[in-house]
Amino acid sequence: MRIVAGSGVARDFRQAEIDRHIEMVSRFIERAKDHDSTPLTVTLILRSASSGPAKAIVSMKDDLIAAGVRGKAILAQLEPAEDLRELSASLTELAPREHARELIRWARNPRLLDAHEQATYGDAMCWTGDAMRRDADRRNALALFDETTSDRVRFGRLSFAALWSASSLVPERLLLGEVTTKPSGAHQAAPETPVTVLRPSIQGWPLVRH
Repeated sequence: MRIVAGSGVARDFRQAEIDRHIEMVSRFIERAKDHDSTPLTVTLILRSASSGPAKAIVSMKDDLIAAGVRGKAILAQLEPAEDLRELSASLTELAPREHARELIRWARNPRLLDAHEQATYGDAMCWTGDAMRRDADRRNALALFDETTSDRVRFGRLSFAALWSASSLVPERLLLGEVTTKPSGAHQAAPETPVTVLRPSIQGWPLVRH
């Protein structure tokens, strides 16, 4: 197990987080090459499609396809819309026979948002981050990267299955549409977006951290 704590300014930490996830996905792909014919699966429980694990999946999509990997995701937020469509397109390419709405679900119930961000890779690698409800600029920088820990992966997949059942379908119009291909390294820049005033979220009972 590796414990990774972030430091530095927000943008540097953001880029370092994405790089760590890309590194983990790369190691997972190497493991997948030596796996038997059974397809390996990635499961994601994330605050949004702009979270580090989602960016890593999009970045490593072609290598994941070559390794025969499939993936599903649960998101607490559907914004940014472009990142959502980009992740949807990538997951659809990983599983071309699956419908887009069966690959991403929305944890829109406020009671689900105390679940922690999580990614599982195959049967022996996983990552755990902060609670989905916490604002990105107020998040705990502590993250857990685990390898060769089948029990943690098994519990992670059970948590994913429970959240998947409790989450909602994403409107198809939000998943589909033309995705603008970004140049290599484009995720390093933080695009300016208009500020939107949101109503305070309803607080709900916490879930057990998985």
